[in-house]
Amino acid sequence: MLKMNEITNDQKRDDRLDLLRAQRTYYRRAKRLQTAFLVLALILPGAGVFWGAAHPDVRPLLALSSIALLLFEIGLATRVQRDWVKAAARIQEQFDTEIFQLPWNQFVVGSKVDPEVIRSVTRKPITAAQRKELEGWYEHCVGSLPLPLGRLICQCTNITYDMRVRKVYAAGCFILAILLIAAPMYYGVHEGLTLSALLLNIVPVTPFAAFALREHRKQSDAVETLTTLKSEVDKLWAKALKTPGSAELAQDSRNLQDAIYRNRTSNPLVYDWVYWLKRKLNEDLARYRAETLVAEAQRSLTPVEAAQ
Repeated sequence: MLKMNEITNDQKRDDRLDLLRAQRTYYRRAKRLQTAFLVLALILPGAGVFWGAAHPDVRPLLALSSIALLLFEIGLATRVQRDWVKAAARIQEQFDTEIFQLPWNQFVVGSKVDPEVIRSVTRKPITAAQRKELEGWYEHCVGSLPLPLGRLICQCTNITYDMRVRKVYAAGCFILAILLIAAPMYYGVHEGLTLSALLLNIVPVTPFAAFALREHRKQSDAVETLTTLKSEVDKLWAKALKTPGSAELAQDSRNLQDAIYRNRTSNPLVYDWVYWLKRKLNEDLARYRAETLVAEAQRSLTPVEAAQ
């Protein structure tokens, strides 16, 4: 008989929860840096449009500020943000590999994050609310399955949850871009503005619309990659149900984990409010999918155990 896994118990350990807290801290830093740059990048062109005509002496200062901001973004901000994202992904990788009992792939991930780095961002005691939220990182129902199957369900949950969130964000960005352009155009046409006045009405919102369209494209590309990855997981799941005790499943999960890690380091960031927007729905869907796969695995395992 195949031994059940300890994923749901291992993820509740204090050292595991500290990994999740540290991961969130680094992602939060990266998102705040991106937000700060975005706000400044949008304010400066807007200031040039609204104040430049009335105060020509301000234009050189605004131009210099824009150049300085661009150089800062290229020379420092992008690198710092990338380092924080990679640190968060490596910490999450450590959490996953430890509770999934997978070997650390230093060739792909590099070294683990130093313990003192994790300690530096988790010195404050964990709150009751944080503990309640983080202890159920992976669905508890996977604990009723052997490790190869439970582990694969958790990896599948990682992919499908991320994919749903990014689909919502991508659709929202596209709708926002359309509204930002359509609203001032409709207003201008309705008010009978001249073409030049209509264009001046649209120019201030163009940077916002351009950002929304870029985000839509990047998130859509990420969803496409995740969709391809999900199809590979479906193949692995069908294989796992046929041979749940196969030694190859551990290597398959390790290869899959490599792909998940690469996605975490390369995919664009998603703001926290997007996760919270449909959090209850997404968590319900994740739980339902996990329970469905668990039930399917249990039905498949019954004849195998009976034969043993």
